Amino acid sequence: MMINNPTFKIHGEERRKLKKELSQLKSFARYFWHFHQEDKDLSSFYGCSKNYPMSDENAAKKFEETNLKIKELENILSIVWN
Repeated sequence: MMINNPTFKIHGEERRKLKKELSQLKSFARYFWHFHQEDKDLSSFYGCSKNYPMSDENAAKKFEETNLKIKELENILSIVWN
């Protein structure tokens, strides 16, 4: 009989949830600047409101926060059993 021990410390359903969150964050980061520029372009055509579109400074802050969260999740998911 072979016992199948998990390779990573976080495994099962919890790991799947974290990997899904990581995938969504990576997708968000990948297209962030494209959609930010699109928002700015559309707001120049249709008009803008108080918080729309996001300022470039706030956008850079949001992008950096997202990248930090991605690195944090990657570190958590890379922990293996010793």
